[in-house]
Amino acid sequence: MKKTILTTVAMTFAAFVATSAVAQTERLPAPVIGIVDTDAILRDSLASKGVRLERDKVAAQYQTQVQDDEKKLRAEDEELAKQRGVMAPDVFQNRATDFQKKLADFQTRVRDKQERLDYSFQQSMQEIGQSIYTVAGEVAKERGINTVLARSQILLVVDPGMDITAPVLTKLNARLPAVKFQDPATLTRVDEAGNPAGGGAPGAAPRPAAPAAKK
Repeated sequence: MKKTILTTVAMTFAAFVATSAVAQTERLPAPVIGIVDTDAILRDSLASKGVRLERDKVAAQYQTQVQDDEKKLRAEDEELAKQRGVMAPDVFQNRATDFQKKLADFQTRVRDKQERLDYSFQQSMQEIGQSIYTVAGEVAKERGINTVLARSQILLVVDPGMDITAPVLTKLNARLPAVKFQDPATLTRVDEAGNPAGGGAPGAAPRPAAPAAKK
């Protein structure tokens, strides 16, 4: 998922060009290039660090819940195995079928929790990515830069002076020190068109579609 977020932001910056107003009859301006390490900003910004802390906190809670449920299911499975020899075949089969349904439901809940956690994290990181885009444009304008590229899209940087990552990070931290991390248990997932993804009860929602880039 992280790779998807970084790739989305990088592709956005690869296509980003901030141009000054010029008359149509004039020649196009010479490119003045600025480079932004979006990977580093998504790793080091205050908002990004806060989002990761919230995600890890929820993940730890989920892990505790999953371990407790696994322990109960394991005990039930062992007890069922012990009773196999003393139960009538049809009774045992019914008990085994019920247990398999319970196990399948547990696996569905675990998968849904993970998908919701991933989706909530992705939404928050995309909000940060949108702000990086905006802030980079402002820094570029301030410095007379008319073309901004993502560092990950460049093979070689000859002049370190082209890198504007530091001022972009500083301005981003001042403007967006934190973003809201949606509660994965209650968030509403949407597809790329902005429509609700899936249906049914919150605990049984299908895999979320990747949210549309906002850049």
